[in-house]
Amino acid sequence: MTETITGQIQKVNFLNDESGFSIVSLKIDGSQQGVTAVGQLNFPTVGELVELTGEFKRHPRFGRQFEVDFCQTRPPENESGLRKYLGSGLIKGVGPILAARLVDTFGSVVLEVLDKAPERLTEVAGLGPIRREKIIEAWRSTVGLKQLLAFLSSFGLGPSLAAKILKRYGAGAEAAIREDPYRLSHEIFGVGFLTADKVAKSLGFAPDSPQRLEAGLLYCLDEAVKSGHDYIPSNILIANTAKLLTCNNQIELQAALAKISLAGRVMAEPQSEPGHLDIYHPQTHRAEVWVARAICSILSSPFAVGVPRPEKALAWAEQKLGLALSDDQKEAAQLAITSKCVIITGGPGTGKTTMTKAICDIWRVVTPKIALVAPTGRAAKRLSQATGFPASTIHRLLECTSRGGGFVHGPDNRLDLHMLLVDEASMIDIVLMNQLLGALPSHTALILVGDQDQLPPVGPGKVLSDLIESGLMPTKKLTKIYRQTDESLIITAAHMINEGKVPIGLSTSPDVDYHFVAEQEPEKIIDKILRLVSERIPRKLNLNPINDIMVLSPTRKGELGTVNLNNCLGKILNPQPNLSVARFGMVLKKGDRVMQIRNNYTRNVFNGDLGLVDSIDLEGQELQVAFDDKKASYDFTDLDELTPAWASTVHKAQGSEFPAVVIPIHTSHSIMLRRKLIYTAVTRGRQMVFLVGSPEALRDAVHNNKENARFSHLIDRLMDFKKGRN
Repeated sequence: MTETITGQIQKVNFLNDESGFSIVSLKIDGSQQGVTAVGQLNFPTVGELVELTGEFKRHPRFGRQFEVDFCQTRPPENESGLRKYLGSGLIKGVGPILAARLVDTFGSVVLEVLDKAPERLTEVAGLGPIRREKIIEAWRSTVGLKQLLAFLSSFGLGPSLAAKILKRYGAGAEAAIREDPYRLSHEIFGVGFLTADKVAKSLGFAPDSPQRLEAGLLYCLDEAVKSGHDYIPSNILIANTAKLLTCNNQIELQAALAKISLAGRVMAEPQSEPGHLDIYHPQTHRAEVWVARAICSILSSPFAVGVPRPEKALAWAEQKLGLALSDDQKEAAQLAITSKCVIITGGPGTGKTTMTKAICDIWRVVTPKIALVAPTGRAAKRLSQATGFPASTIHRLLECTSRGGGFVHGPDNRLDLHMLLVDEASMIDIVLMNQLLGALPSHTALILVGDQDQLPPVGPGKVLSDLIESGLMPTKKLTKIYRQTDESLIITAAHMINEGKVPIGLSTSPDVDYHFVAEQEPEKIIDKILRLVSERIPRKLNLNPINDIMVLSPTRKGELGTVNLNNCLGKILNPQPNLSVARFGMVLKKGDRVMQIRNNYTRNVFNGDLGLVDSIDLEGQELQVAFDDKKASYDFTDLDELTPAWASTVHKAQGSEFPAVVIPIHTSHSIMLRRKLIYTAVTRGRQMVFLVGSPEALRDAVHNNKENARFSHLIDRLMDFKKGRN
């Protein structure tokens, strides 16, 4: 039976900040009896007064509960309740001590002071002007958040997303959403099209409204870019959008596509087949055009400084290194000191590191204006250790602007370099390559080093593959293995995988660096992984599991996906009841290893960067992460930029190496099992690799050499620029 109860929130037992679902303990008016209420309560706060409509039901495990259908809230009226209310974390920067001082100063009218006379905060002893302004701003945000939540809660949007929306649109958030709810899907990180569509439907937008059709097209284009494509043919884009929207009106979809093309929201290029177009995001279109132009410009321009007498230079480098380069390595090094633009590829153990050091030694004698870069911090550190020369990430070389969202170096402020060597080039997407080449003078020698057998970039394009296939750049692939197989079974296993051979039963010795552990049941696989990471590998190699060991899974979801593995590993590797914060469906504790999952130029942290949670400030609602060379602070509303990283997907680990890696492999991963994926995973381990799982799954992966095709016109553009067609 539906009824209404009123009371005061004594404790918030649970809050899902994504949906707003809450479990709270109430003290009912006129009664000493406590009641548990469950439902969507719109950011419940201790001390708050609530009027709830719903009905009492008996939960089989938790007993009698009040299930809420509708909730109205108001602040507490007495001073005791106000102390709890203001000190509960409601206002960023206000904890229990300051809350008590505020109430002691203003009594029961403290909220009225905050609302209407914030200048009176000068009456609070010890409260300086900077902190006063922060409290006033935080209070206004809190009031705005409460109001916005009342609007958003009916759409299933909880406090975390509401806070991000408020941060983006300010006081006009509700009006902006009512005008065009689809803007949420491309302006608010974490809000997908389906959520925005649900909001639009609730607000009365028609299934065939122009805003819906345009948003659907843009969403499907974004999904194509996330899948690695530079563009998508218009017929496929329209078919995908029609399926998403359950809209079969091709004419209306084509009209919507024409409209967003005219508005510059997409770029459309004609295909050879009449009536069909290739649809680009403007950023990827610009990147593809400019990369092709830059490569051709470098190829056709003379050296700023060349290497004199290359043969003598190579002989000098051999003497300096104290070894004789093979014919393969000499040929690669010769290309790198005589060609304006060159690609060198090769798998593990093929001598890339030795050859790279020889190249750098020679170029350093010729000119000090050289730079070595890699896409990730770990790869840059490894490159520096291998060559003895400073190396940095591409982002650091280009220097993020203080404003965020761009770089100091670009077409209008180019780098002063005579030679640039880029390692792990296979993982550079078209956008990052454009940013790098856009800052490079055409007289600079460019050397790209990588492994073309690894996975393509996480981002759009297949730049290294396209450049090799174009045939415009001199390319040398190192194939001879120089390290003996008895020294490293990791290298043996990697090359077997590349050749389509299954690396099982290579050795029974416990002293080798590569092991396959057969196990069929996911629960047992997890148990073995936990023991390997927490006990066996650290003990054998004297490694720290928090920094030195990574679990690499093909997928995020499922029992053996990164989400579940991170949960299991976190309990073992960081078991202490440390200070924690729960946001966006995850709990982060001090000491947790985390990964940044999107580029943030303001913080100068980038997709794939790894760090440790250094501190959590519940009162200030900030979390600090210590990365390799810096610390970055995150407002709690931005924590969806991080993810736990005791385990990572193989894709996210590209460009990184770890002393030890553990790889679960199971038939439940079947949709992701490819030769390149397993090869990439195995080659991430430097001292030890354990594959744990099903032999059948490993065989399936090794024998599956199919690649998901990526739409790219980079080769065509390179040929056009070479022929003088712009």
